[in-house]
Amino acid sequence: MDDPAQLLLIASSRMQRTPAFERAVSLAEACQCGLRILAVDYIRVLEVLGLFNQEVLVTLRDSYLQTHRRWLQSEAAYERKRGLDCSVHVMWSDQVVDEIRNCLASMQPAMLIKDIHRESVLKRVFSTPLDWHLLQGCQCPAQLVTPSPHALPRKILAAVNLYRADDADLRLNDAVLLEATELGRQTGACVHVLYVYDWSSIYAAGMPRLGMPVESGFEEALSDAHEEEFARLCQSHGIDDRHRHFMTGTPISTINGFARQNEFDLLVVGTLPRHNLTRIMGNTAEVLLGHAPCSVLIVKARNGGDDV
Repeated sequence: MDDPAQLLLIASSRMQRTPAFERAVSLAEACQCGLRILAVDYIRVLEVLGLFNQEVLVTLRDSYLQTHRRWLQSEAAYERKRGLDCSVHVMWSDQVVDEIRNCLASMQPAMLIKDIHRESVLKRVFSTPLDWHLLQGCQCPAQLVTPSPHALPRKILAAVNLYRADDADLRLNDAVLLEATELGRQTGACVHVLYVYDWSSIYAAGMPRLGMPVESGFEEALSDAHEEEFARLCQSHGIDDRHRHFMTGTPISTINGFARQNEFDLLVVGTLPRHNLTRIMGNTAEVLLGHAPCSVLIVKARNGGDDV
């Protein structure tokens, strides 16, 4: 008999039940999964103190780890009493991303869950934020959680991309909808699907190279073709007409505005593997991660392809 699926929660260094903590516990219960909690602690101030007195560093570090481990173990024990398979691992390391990746490789969880890590615009110019580094090596779905009044998502918005139609893109759309609909089934959340048709980008990417003017009615015909393909995609995943949203505009602002206006609490987007290490996710997913009005679930295609 196969072992039950596991969820991996990356615990905050703060000793409190953060939004990601509550989301992970609730998802594990709803999906009947085990929950593994990993805390990778590193406080730079203590390391600075250690330059002057190594013994003080060891004492302070061990004291902090013991306190954090004791608090997490207490919370895990509480959840085990409620019937949840829950365990804790705490370590000290300044290589946070590497430690999490090692855990992902050995554990192969069904989903990674953590609180979203926001960075200032200025800092992004000089370094890639923690979440983007982490997602580069994470093959399982990764849910980055923002504060919410609900432990479980109630309204899920899956954003698909029909701009290109090669095999990798089609697999990615299917992966996004499979993840969204399965999560909706397990949690009882209502699932909506959105495609933003961006004629200006399509024209800018292809038409000038053709060296010919756009025929009258071509834009309308192309829009109709995209809408028909969107309908087929939704139908294949059992999304009814009321929950399909075909819109025209700029993808990032339209997706954000639609999610905010309609009070979605989870946005599901896809990204293909990036071969250029200076860019980790596709443009749309990358910007949404930094500015989305709700939690974001990043789904990767299982096979390689171009950037999203």
